[in-house]
Amino acid sequence: MRRSHYFIQKKSFLILAVILFLLVCLYIQSRYQKDPFLSPEITERIVLENAAHNLTEDEYVRKWLNLRRNISDHLSRLGRILYLGDEPPEVTNSPKRYQILVWKYGATMENRHIKHFPNSDPFQHCSVRNCDITNSAADFKTADLVLFHLHRMKGTKDLPTMRRNPEQIWTFLTDESPHHTFLAGGKVKLKDFNGVFNWSMSYRKDSDIPVPYGRTVVKKYLNDENLILNKRRDVLITILGSNCGGQNHRWQYVRELQKHIAVDVYGNCGKKVCPGHFHSDCPEIGRYLFYLSFENSNCEDYITEKLWWNAYHKNSIPIVMGASPANYQMLLPPGSYINIEEFASPAVLAQYILHLNETEDFRKYFEWRKTFEILNEHAYFKTESVHYCRICEALNYNDRKQKVYNNLEDFWNVSRDCHPPWDAS
Repeated sequence: MRRSHYFIQKKSFLILAVILFLLVCLYIQSRYQKDPFLSPEITERIVLENAAHNLTEDEYVRKWLNLRRNISDHLSRLGRILYLGDEPPEVTNSPKRYQILVWKYGATMENRHIKHFPNSDPFQHCSVRNCDITNSAADFKTADLVLFHLHRMKGTKDLPTMRRNPEQIWTFLTDESPHHTFLAGGKVKLKDFNGVFNWSMSYRKDSDIPVPYGRTVVKKYLNDENLILNKRRDVLITILGSNCGGQNHRWQYVRELQKHIAVDVYGNCGKKVCPGHFHSDCPEIGRYLFYLSFENSNCEDYITEKLWWNAYHKNSIPIVMGASPANYQMLLPPGSYINIEEFASPAVLAQYILHLNETEDFRKYFEWRKTFEILNEHAYFKTESVHYCRICEALNYNDRKQKVYNNLEDFWNVSRDCHPPWDAS
Protein backbone atom coordinates (compact mmCIF):
# COMPACT_ATOMS: atom_id res chain seq x y z
CA MET A 1 0.00 0.00 0.00
CA ARG A 2 2.81 2.38 0.96
CA ARG A 3 4.72 1.45 -2.19
CA SER A 4 1.63 2.17 -4.31
CA HIS A 5 1.19 5.53 -2.61
CA TYR A 6 4.88 6.30 -3.22
CA PHE A 7 4.58 5.62 -6.95
CA ILE A 8 1.45 7.76 -7.20
CA GLN A 9 3.26 10.64 -5.49
CA LYS A 10 6.30 10.21 -7.75
CA LYS A 11 4.15 10.16 -10.90
CA SER A 12 2.25 13.25 -9.76
CA PHE A 13 5.54 15.03 -9.11
CA LEU A 14 6.83 14.18 -12.60
CA ILE A 15 3.63 15.43 -14.22
CA LEU A 16 3.82 18.64 -12.19
CA ALA A 17 7.48 19.10 -13.14
CA VAL A 18 6.69 18.68 -16.85
CA ILE A 19 3.83 21.18 -16.60
CA LEU A 20 6.06 23.70 -14.80
CA PHE A 21 8.79 23.21 -17.42
CA LEU A 22 6.37 23.86 -20.27
CA LEU A 23 5.01 26.95 -18.53
CA VAL A 24 8.54 28.30 -18.05
CA CYS A 25 9.32 27.66 -21.75
CA LEU A 26 6.17 29.47 -22.82
CA TYR A 27 7.00 32.37 -20.51
CA ILE A 28 10.52 32.68 -21.89
CA GLN A 29 9.27 32.52 -25.47
CA SER A 30 6.52 35.07 -24.84
CA ARG A 31 8.99 37.29 -22.98
CA TYR A 32 11.13 37.69 -26.08
CA GLN A 33 8.51 37.34 -28.81
CA LYS A 34 5.20 39.00 -29.36
CA ASP A 35 3.80 35.72 -30.67
CA PRO A 36 4.50 32.92 -28.15
CA PHE A 37 3.34 30.14 -30.50
CA LEU A 38 5.83 30.56 -33.35
CA SER A 39 7.48 27.37 -34.54
CA PRO A 40 11.21 26.90 -33.80
CA GLU A 41 11.89 27.35 -37.53
CA ILE A 42 10.31 30.81 -37.54
CA THR A 43 11.96 31.76 -34.24
CA GLU A 44 15.41 30.94 -35.64
CA ARG A 45 14.66 32.89 -38.82
CA ILE A 46 13.73 36.02 -36.85
CA VAL A 47 16.97 35.86 -34.85
CA LEU A 48 19.06 35.56 -38.04
CA GLU A 49 17.18 38.39 -39.76
CA ASN A 50 17.69 40.72 -36.81
CA ALA A 51 21.42 40.00 -36.92
CA ALA A 52 21.55 40.78 -40.65
CA HIS A 53 19.75 44.09 -40.17
CA ASN A 54 22.34 45.20 -37.59
CA LEU A 55 24.98 45.56 -40.32
CA THR A 56 26.21 49.06 -41.14
CA GLU A 57 25.32 50.56 -44.53
CA ASP A 58 28.86 49.95 -45.84
CA GLU A 59 28.90 46.33 -44.64
CA TYR A 60 25.45 45.84 -46.13
CA VAL A 61 26.53 46.98 -49.61
CA ARG A 62 29.98 45.36 -49.50
CA LYS A 63 28.57 41.96 -48.58
CA TRP A 64 26.12 42.14 -51.49
CA LEU A 65 28.70 43.32 -54.04
CA ASN A 66 31.11 40.55 -53.04
CA LEU A 67 28.50 37.96 -54.04
CA ARG A 68 28.53 39.38 -57.56
CA ARG A 69 32.29 39.55 -57.94
CA ASN A 70 32.45 35.76 -57.68
CA ILE A 71 30.94 35.52 -61.18
CA SER A 72 33.08 38.17 -62.90
CA ASP A 73 34.90 35.61 -65.06
CA HIS A 74 31.59 34.53 -66.62
CA LEU A 75 30.49 38.02 -67.68
CA SER A 76 31.02 39.86 -70.95
CA ARG A 77 32.45 43.37 -70.77
CA LEU A 78 28.93 44.72 -71.01
CA GLY A 79 27.87 42.31 -68.26
CA ARG A 80 30.63 43.63 -65.99
CA ILE A 81 29.42 47.18 -66.57
CA LEU A 82 25.81 46.29 -65.76
CA TYR A 83 26.37 43.95 -62.80
CA LEU A 84 29.70 44.96 -61.27
CA GLY A 85 29.64 48.68 -61.97
CA ASP A 86 32.77 48.65 -64.15
CA GLU A 87 33.43 51.83 -66.08
CA PRO A 88 32.66 51.53 -69.82
CA PRO A 89 35.64 52.00 -72.13
CA GLU A 90 35.99 55.33 -73.87
CA VAL A 91 34.42 55.66 -77.31
CA THR A 92 36.22 57.90 -79.81
CA ASN A 93 34.72 61.24 -80.83
CA SER A 94 34.05 59.88 -84.31
CA PRO A 95 33.12 56.27 -83.63
CA LYS A 96 32.32 53.72 -86.29
CA ARG A 97 28.61 53.49 -87.07
CA TYR A 98 27.16 50.04 -86.57
CA GLN A 99 24.19 48.64 -88.43
CA ILE A 100 21.82 46.27 -86.57
CA LEU A 101 19.55 44.08 -88.69
CA VAL A 102 16.55 42.44 -87.00
CA TRP A 103 15.90 39.40 -89.15
CA LYS A 104 12.30 38.73 -90.30
CA TYR A 105 10.56 39.85 -87.10
CA GLY A 106 11.74 43.44 -86.82
CA ALA A 107 8.21 44.89 -86.94
CA THR A 108 7.20 42.80 -83.92
CA MET A 109 10.29 43.98 -82.03
CA GLU A 110 9.48 47.61 -82.89
CA ASN A 111 5.95 47.35 -81.51
CA ARG A 112 7.32 46.17 -78.17
CA HIS A 113 10.56 48.08 -77.84
CA ILE A 114 10.10 51.33 -79.79
CA LYS A 115 6.64 52.31 -81.04
CA HIS A 116 4.65 52.35 -77.82
CA PHE A 117 6.91 55.04 -76.32
CA PRO A 118 6.15 58.77 -76.78
CA ASN A 119 9.72 59.28 -78.02
CA SER A 120 10.59 56.54 -80.53
CA ASP A 121 14.35 56.89 -80.05
CA PRO A 122 15.72 53.63 -78.58
CA PHE A 123 19.07 55.31 -77.86
CA GLN A 124 17.69 58.35 -76.01
CA HIS A 125 19.20 57.34 -72.65
CA CYS A 126 21.90 55.07 -74.02
CA SER A 127 25.61 55.47 -73.24
CA VAL A 128 26.32 55.23 -77.01
CA ARG A 129 24.32 56.33 -80.06
CA ASN A 130 26.43 55.20 -83.03
CA CYS A 131 24.02 52.52 -84.25
CA ASP A 132 21.32 52.28 -86.90
CA ILE A 133 18.47 49.76 -86.89
CA THR A 134 17.05 48.14 -89.99
CA ASN A 135 14.44 45.46 -90.60
CA SER A 136 15.18 45.14 -94.31
CA ALA A 137 16.73 41.94 -95.69
CA ALA A 138 18.28 44.14 -98.39
CA ASP A 139 20.74 45.37 -95.73
CA PHE A 140 21.97 41.87 -94.90
CA LYS A 141 25.38 42.22 -96.52
CA THR A 142 26.23 45.49 -94.77
CA ALA A 143 24.85 44.69 -91.30
CA ASP A 144 27.38 44.41 -88.47
CA LEU A 145 25.01 42.37 -86.30
CA VAL A 146 22.00 40.24 -87.27
CA LEU A 147 19.46 39.55 -84.52
CA PHE A 148 17.28 36.41 -84.53
CA HIS A 149 14.25 36.21 -82.23
CA LEU A 150 14.15 32.51 -81.28
CA HIS A 151 10.56 32.65 -80.00
CA ARG A 152 9.34 33.37 -83.53
CA MET A 153 11.57 31.03 -85.48
CA LYS A 154 10.11 27.85 -86.96
CA GLY A 155 13.48 26.24 -87.61
CA THR A 156 16.69 26.75 -89.58
CA LYS A 157 14.54 27.48 -92.65
CA ASP A 158 14.07 30.96 -91.14
CA LEU A 159 17.81 31.70 -91.39
CA PRO A 160 19.21 33.80 -94.26
CA THR A 161 20.16 31.84 -97.37
CA MET A 162 22.63 34.48 -98.65
CA ARG A 163 26.38 34.08 -98.21
CA ARG A 164 27.38 35.24 -94.74
CA ASN A 165 30.05 37.84 -94.03
CA PRO A 166 32.51 36.15 -91.58
CA GLU A 167 32.85 39.45 -89.65
CA GLN A 168 29.11 39.63 -89.10
CA ILE A 169 27.85 38.84 -85.57
CA TRP A 170 24.79 36.58 -85.52
CA THR A 171 22.95 36.92 -82.22
CA PHE A 172 20.01 34.96 -80.81
CA LEU A 173 17.46 36.64 -78.54
CA THR A 174 15.25 34.88 -76.02
CA ASP A 175 13.27 36.45 -73.17
CA GLU A 176 11.68 33.18 -72.00
CA SER A 177 13.10 30.35 -69.91
CA PRO A 178 14.65 27.24 -71.55
CA HIS A 179 11.29 25.52 -71.06
CA HIS A 180 9.71 27.95 -73.58
CA THR A 181 12.48 28.85 -76.04
CA PHE A 182 10.53 28.23 -79.25
CA LEU A 183 6.94 29.50 -79.16
CA ALA A 184 6.09 29.39 -82.89
CA GLY A 185 5.27 25.69 -82.87
CA GLY A 186 6.76 22.83 -84.85
CA LYS A 187 9.50 20.43 -83.87
CA VAL A 188 12.31 22.95 -83.51
CA LYS A 189 15.36 21.82 -81.56
CA LEU A 190 18.11 23.95 -80.12
CA LYS A 191 20.81 21.67 -81.53
CA ASP A 192 19.59 22.54 -85.04
CA PHE A 193 21.26 25.92 -84.50
CA ASN A 194 24.65 24.62 -83.31
CA GLY A 195 27.50 26.52 -84.96
CA VAL A 196 25.16 29.32 -86.13
CA PHE A 197 25.32 32.06 -83.49
CA ASN A 198 28.21 34.16 -82.21
CA TRP A 199 26.49 36.00 -79.37
CA SER A 200 23.65 35.37 -76.94
CA MET A 201 21.08 37.95 -75.83
CA SER A 202 18.85 37.02 -72.91
CA TYR A 203 17.86 37.83 -69.32
CA ARG A 204 20.82 35.74 -68.15
CA LYS A 205 23.66 37.76 -66.60
CA ASP A 206 26.27 35.65 -68.44
CA SER A 207 24.82 36.47 -71.87
CA ASP A 208 26.99 38.37 -74.32
CA ILE A 209 24.20 40.96 -74.31
CA PRO A 210 22.35 40.80 -70.96
CA VAL A 211 18.79 42.15 -71.04
CA PRO A 212 17.32 41.27 -67.62
CA TYR A 213 13.74 42.22 -66.83
CA GLY A 214 15.07 44.40 -64.03
CA ARG A 215 18.25 45.27 -62.16
CA THR A 216 19.34 46.28 -58.67
CA VAL A 217 21.81 49.16 -58.35
CA VAL A 218 23.36 50.91 -55.36
CA LYS A 219 22.04 54.43 -54.87
CA LYS A 220 24.51 57.25 -55.40
CA TYR A 221 23.05 59.08 -52.42
CA LEU A 222 21.55 57.39 -49.38
CA ASN A 223 17.91 58.14 -48.64
CA ASP A 224 16.88 58.23 -44.97
CA GLU A 225 13.23 58.98 -45.64
CA ASN A 226 10.77 56.45 -44.29
CA LEU A 227 8.45 54.90 -46.86
CA ILE A 228 4.79 55.74 -46.29
CA LEU A 229 2.75 52.57 -46.80
CA ASN A 230 -0.96 52.52 -47.54
CA LYS A 231 -1.67 48.79 -47.65
CA ARG A 232 -4.58 46.53 -46.83
CA ARG A 233 -4.23 44.73 -43.52
CA ASP A 234 -7.26 42.44 -43.84
CA VAL A 235 -6.03 40.43 -46.86
CA LEU A 236 -2.23 40.49 -46.92
CA ILE A 237 -1.25 38.57 -50.06
CA THR A 238 -2.14 38.79 -53.75
CA ILE A 239 -1.07 37.36 -57.11
CA LEU A 240 -1.94 38.27 -60.71
CA GLY A 241 -1.96 35.50 -63.31
CA SER A 242 -3.14 34.85 -66.85
CA ASN A 243 -1.28 31.56 -67.37
CA CYS A 244 -2.74 29.11 -64.87
CA GLY A 245 -0.08 26.48 -65.47
CA GLY A 246 3.65 26.42 -64.89
CA GLN A 247 6.47 23.90 -64.85
CA ASN A 248 7.04 24.56 -61.15
CA HIS A 249 3.54 23.79 -59.73
CA ARG A 250 3.16 27.40 -58.62
CA TRP A 251 -0.65 27.33 -58.59
CA GLN A 252 -0.68 24.18 -56.48
CA TYR A 253 1.41 26.12 -53.98
CA VAL A 254 -1.04 29.04 -54.07
CA ARG A 255 -3.98 26.74 -53.39
CA GLU A 256 -2.15 25.11 -50.49
CA LEU A 257 -1.22 28.52 -49.08
CA GLN A 258 -4.87 29.62 -49.25
CA LYS A 259 -5.75 26.88 -46.75
CA HIS A 260 -3.78 28.80 -44.11
CA ILE A 261 -4.04 32.48 -45.08
CA ALA A 262 -6.19 34.60 -47.40
CA VAL A 263 -4.74 35.18 -50.89
CA ASP A 264 -6.57 37.33 -53.47
CA VAL A 265 -6.02 36.07 -57.03
CA TYR A 266 -6.43 38.51 -59.96
CA GLY A 267 -6.64 37.64 -63.66
CA ASN A 268 -7.68 34.47 -65.46
CA CYS A 269 -6.58 32.26 -62.58
CA GLY A 270 -8.81 33.84 -59.94
CA LYS A 271 -12.07 35.62 -59.28
CA LYS A 272 -10.75 39.20 -59.27
CA VAL A 273 -10.44 41.16 -62.50
CA CYS A 274 -7.57 43.31 -63.80
CA PRO A 275 -6.90 44.78 -67.27
CA GLY A 276 -4.53 43.41 -69.95
CA HIS A 277 -0.97 42.17 -69.93
CA PHE A 278 2.21 44.26 -70.50
CA HIS A 279 0.41 47.32 -71.93
CA SER A 280 -2.13 47.80 -69.12
CA ASP A 281 -1.08 47.92 -65.50
CA CYS A 282 -3.10 46.57 -62.56
CA PRO A 283 -2.96 49.23 -59.81
CA GLU A 284 -5.17 47.16 -57.51
CA ILE A 285 -2.42 44.65 -56.66
CA GLY A 286 -0.37 47.52 -55.21
CA ARG A 287 -2.77 47.72 -52.26
CA TYR A 288 -1.44 44.48 -50.78
CA LEU A 289 1.53 44.16 -48.45
CA PHE A 290 2.83 40.94 -50.03
CA TYR A 291 2.92 39.81 -53.67
CA LEU A 292 3.50 36.23 -54.85
CA SER A 293 6.21 36.70 -57.50
CA PHE A 294 5.87 33.15 -58.83
CA GLU A 295 7.54 32.54 -62.21
CA ASN A 296 6.30 29.90 -64.66
CA SER A 297 9.67 28.11 -64.55
CA ASN A 298 12.35 27.52 -61.93
CA CYS A 299 15.38 28.48 -64.02
CA GLU A 300 18.69 30.30 -63.66
CA ASP A 301 18.31 34.11 -63.47
CA TYR A 302 14.67 33.90 -64.63
CA ILE A 303 13.18 36.80 -62.65
CA THR A 304 10.50 38.74 -64.52
CA GLU A 305 8.12 41.66 -64.12
CA LYS A 306 6.25 39.58 -61.56
CA LEU A 307 8.91 40.72 -59.12
CA TRP A 308 10.45 43.90 -60.53
CA TRP A 309 7.15 45.61 -61.35
CA ASN A 310 4.30 43.82 -59.59
CA ALA A 311 6.13 43.78 -56.26
CA TYR A 312 9.06 46.20 -56.02
CA HIS A 313 7.62 48.98 -58.17
CA LYS A 314 4.38 48.86 -56.17
CA ASN A 315 6.17 48.88 -52.80
CA SER A 316 5.06 45.36 -51.93
CA ILE A 317 7.17 42.61 -50.41
CA PRO A 318 7.79 39.84 -52.97
CA ILE A 319 7.37 36.21 -51.96
CA VAL A 320 9.44 34.47 -54.62
CA MET A 321 9.44 31.18 -56.52
CA GLY A 322 11.50 30.64 -59.66
CA ALA A 323 15.25 31.26 -59.75
CA SER A 324 17.70 29.59 -57.38
CA PRO A 325 18.29 31.02 -53.88
CA ALA A 326 21.81 32.00 -55.00
CA ASN A 327 20.36 33.99 -57.94
CA TYR A 328 17.99 35.91 -55.68
CA GLN A 329 20.78 36.68 -53.20
CA MET A 330 23.00 38.01 -55.98
CA LEU A 331 20.45 39.93 -58.06
CA LEU A 332 17.99 41.38 -55.51
CA PRO A 333 18.49 43.88 -52.70
CA PRO A 334 19.36 42.07 -49.47
CA GLY A 335 16.52 41.81 -46.98
CA SER A 336 13.91 42.75 -49.60
CA TYR A 337 12.10 39.47 -50.34
CA ILE A 338 10.86 36.19 -48.87
CA ASN A 339 11.80 32.90 -50.57
CA ILE A 340 9.37 29.99 -50.27
CA GLU A 341 12.32 27.56 -50.37
CA GLU A 342 13.28 28.72 -46.88
CA PHE A 343 10.04 27.38 -45.39
CA ALA A 344 9.14 23.75 -44.78
CA SER A 345 5.59 24.20 -46.08
CA PRO A 346 3.01 26.81 -47.14
CA ALA A 347 1.56 26.51 -43.63
CA VAL A 348 4.84 27.64 -42.05
CA LEU A 349 5.13 30.50 -44.55
CA ALA A 350 1.58 31.61 -43.69
CA GLN A 351 2.50 31.62 -40.00
CA TYR A 352 5.50 33.84 -40.71
CA ILE A 353 3.46 36.30 -42.80
CA LEU A 354 0.87 36.60 -40.02
CA HIS A 355 3.67 37.19 -37.51
CA LEU A 356 5.12 40.00 -39.64
CA ASN A 357 1.72 41.66 -39.91
CA GLU A 358 0.89 41.38 -36.21
CA THR A 359 4.24 42.70 -34.98
CA GLU A 360 4.92 45.35 -37.67
CA ASP A 361 8.18 43.49 -38.36
CA PHE A 362 7.33 43.63 -42.07
CA ARG A 363 8.83 47.15 -42.08
CA LYS A 364 12.36 45.73 -42.05
CA TYR A 365 11.68 44.47 -45.60
CA PHE A 366 11.66 48.09 -46.78
CA GLU A 367 14.97 49.17 -45.23
CA TRP A 368 16.82 48.29 -48.46
CA ARG A 369 15.19 51.23 -50.23
CA LYS A 370 17.50 53.63 -48.40
CA THR A 371 20.54 52.04 -50.05
CA PHE A 372 19.42 50.38 -53.31
CA GLU A 373 17.10 51.15 -56.19
CA ILE A 374 15.35 49.05 -58.82
CA LEU A 375 15.47 49.58 -62.59
CA ASN A 376 12.68 48.16 -64.77
CA GLU A 377 14.10 47.85 -68.31
CA HIS A 378 11.98 45.44 -70.32
CA ALA A 379 9.25 47.58 -71.93
CA TYR A 380 6.34 46.27 -69.87
CA PHE A 381 3.70 48.77 -68.73
CA LYS A 382 5.55 51.53 -70.61
CA THR A 383 8.76 51.07 -68.67
CA GLU A 384 11.94 51.88 -70.53
CA SER A 385 13.19 49.35 -73.08
CA VAL A 386 16.95 48.97 -73.37
CA HIS A 387 17.15 46.08 -75.86
CA TYR A 388 18.45 48.12 -78.81
CA CYS A 389 20.66 50.21 -76.54
CA ARG A 390 22.27 47.07 -75.09
CA ILE A 391 23.02 45.75 -78.60
CA CYS A 392 24.72 49.02 -79.50
CA GLU A 393 26.67 49.03 -76.22
CA ALA A 394 27.81 45.44 -76.82
CA LEU A 395 29.06 46.37 -80.30
CA ASN A 396 31.08 49.19 -78.74
CA TYR A 397 32.27 47.51 -75.53
CA ASN A 398 32.45 43.72 -75.94
CA ASP A 399 35.51 41.77 -76.96
CA ARG A 400 35.28 41.23 -80.72
CA LYS A 401 37.36 38.07 -80.72
CA GLN A 402 35.66 35.44 -82.89
CA LYS A 403 33.27 33.23 -80.97
CA VAL A 404 30.72 30.59 -82.00
CA TYR A 405 28.16 28.62 -79.96
CA ASN A 406 29.02 25.21 -81.42
CA ASN A 407 26.83 23.49 -78.82
CA LEU A 408 23.99 25.75 -77.75
CA GLU A 409 22.89 23.32 -75.05
CA ASP A 410 26.13 24.03 -73.20
CA PHE A 411 24.69 27.50 -72.61
CA TRP A 412 20.90 27.04 -72.72
CA ASN A 413 19.79 23.81 -71.11
CA VAL A 414 16.68 22.80 -69.14
CA SER A 415 18.31 19.94 -67.24
CA ARG A 416 21.29 22.05 -66.16
CA ASP A 417 19.78 25.54 -65.77
CA CYS A 418 16.41 24.67 -64.24
CA HIS A 419 15.65 22.97 -60.94
CA PRO A 420 12.75 20.72 -59.91
CA PRO A 421 9.25 22.09 -59.24
CA TRP A 422 7.73 22.54 -55.82
CA ASP A 423 6.59 19.25 -54.36
CA ALA A 424 3.82 19.18 -51.76
CA SER A 425 5.15 15.95 -50.28
